[in-house]
Amino acid sequence: MLKILGVAVAVGLVIGIGAWVMVKALGLDSADTPGPGVAQVGPVTPLPTSALPVPGTSDLPSPDNTGLVSGTPGAPATGALYLNASPVLVRPMERINLTGQWPGHDNESLLVQRFEDGQWADFGVQVHVNIGTFETYVMTGRQGDQKFRVFDPSTQTASNEVTVTIQS
Repeated sequence: MLKILGVAVAVGLVIGIGAWVMVKALGLDSADTPGPGVAQVGPVTPLPTSALPVPGTSDLPSPDNTGLVSGTPGAPATGALYLNASPVLVRPMERINLTGQWPGHDNESLLVQRFEDGQWADFGVQVHVNIGTFETYVMTGRQGDQKFRVFDPSTQTASNEVTVTIQS
């Protein structure tokens, strides 16, 4: 029994001394650390003040007379409310991911709409714009080609429409 106790004490001392050496070597024992559980690595740099580039300073291609960004087929016009659907072929009640962009309209609430009987009807899903982008999903049991868009009621702006085929 004394042998087991002696081995346990020796192992404990080795682990304790190893941990103490690591703390000293990493400098985690200094008094100028930011706080408990926070390790400062390298110099402190301020966080960026904006998540999006300043308009007019971007290296992106400029829009051409078609309203699309040059060199990127199917891309939204700069600053336009843009919607994308994925996948575009699903079975009834499978998830349809709707993602998009509405640059400069953070915290706006958009309505998802479906084209029904010749007019756009609210689908009952709202999505919020965060840092110029949004994402949500819908599911429908209606078969055939279904057209969706998002609509900003505060600016009366509608996105492009996307078509999703619901197969049987």
